[in-house]
This record gives sequence, C-alpha cells and structure tokens, in this order.
Amino acid sequence: MVLYGISGSHTTEACPLNNDTSAKRVLQAENLEIERIAHKYKINKIIGQYHSALEHTFLWIVDAEDPHLIQQFCIEGGIASFNALKIIPMITFQQVIETIKKVNPQ
Repeated sequence: MVLYGISGSHTTEACPLNNDTSAKRVLQAENLEIERIAHKYKINKIIGQYHSALEHTFLWIVDAEDPHLIQQFCIEGGIASFNALKIIPMITFQQVIETIKKVNPQ
C-alpha cells in the first residue's frame, strides 16, 4: 500500500456552498461515481475524505500507484477546477516509529 494525501483549498467565493459552478462540479463528480474514476487512475482505494467547510480546505487519503495519475484523477473528477491542490506522499505513524528505531536504536 502506498498512501498519498490530496490536500486542497479554495477561496470563499469558489466554495461550492457559495458558488453555483463549483456546486455543480461537486455534484457532477458524485454522479460520475468518483470510485470508478479513481480505479481508472490506479487509485486502489479512497481511504478517507475529510473536509473543513468553513476553512475551505480538505484532505483525501488514497492508496494509489502513481502521483501523476492522481493528478489526472483530480482533473477528471473536477476537484482541480476550483481548488489549489497538493499531492503528498504519506506513511503511517507505525512506519514513522519503525524508521526512528532503525535510525536511532535504543
């Protein structure tokens, strides 16, 4: 499993709660079956989708094979149309612990 975070943010004006065009894109993505699109771009699983509505930010965690394909997923899925995005390689907390033990044995 290779984890990536898709971190995004948009302006208050572009927020789907305030902007009809953005709202249509979000609802269109739902209708496009986002899981089907994800599979097309070798995203094995969407682990979680977390949003902070009033901060206009979100973090999705995905198990995927290629960050360049995640970029294409964001474009086709519509989230790149009104969000600034970062694709972040991630590891679990347990992997952090294991790395620390290797680097700094007690």
